Amino acid sequence: MTNPSNAQPGGATSFARIQAGMAKRRAAERRFKMLGRLAVSVGLLFLSVLLFSIVSKGYTAFWQTQMRIDVTLLADEIDPEGTRNAETLRKADYSSLIKQSMRDMFPEVSGRRDKFALYGLVSNGAAFDLRDKVMADPSLIGTKVSLWVPADDDVDMLMKGHIDRDAAEGDRRIKDNTLGWIDRLKAEDRLELRFNIDFFTKGDS
Repeated sequence: MTNPSNAQPGGATSFARIQAGMAKRRAAERRFKMLGRLAVSVGLLFLSVLLFSIVSKGYTAFWQTQMRIDVTLLADEIDPEGTRNAETLRKADYSSLIKQSMRDMFPEVSGRRDKFALYGLVSNGAAFDLRDKVMADPSLIGTKVSLWVPADDDVDMLMKGHIDRDAAEGDRRIKDNTLGWIDRLKAEDRLELRFNIDFFTKGDS
């Protein structure tokens, strides 16, 4: 028969080994959890940096430079026959009315090249905005209206500080005479950054 006293040392050794193994396993699990938390923290840190970079560089997209213009809605230009037909109103030359508005604001500007630059202060989309306004309320025809329309992209870039106005004229997209017009529009409260609602409502913003 086996002496129980002889079995105790071996049993104690096995138990100690089991305990040591469990301790190592628990330590390994703690390290694994710690590494997991560290990985998640690092991931969140990089995500935060990425989001900050996107927001800091792209927040200006939520703002758009707009210009206030006063346009005389000449009936002869928009609806010569006075039918107020929707198709007639849609096809009217609203660009010419906006150009006349710009000439009225800057009557001293002459010469084809300077006038072309003057007209370029306003975005091409301004004509569509004016058209939509007239079609929504044809009773405006024959009156003078004041409305805010998008400015040209270069004007927008200047207003947002992306064009250095102090650079030499040959090193920037906006010429000196155009800078003068922009400064005058700002002084007359006709040019300002506004929240760009089109960023959310129009797909091509």
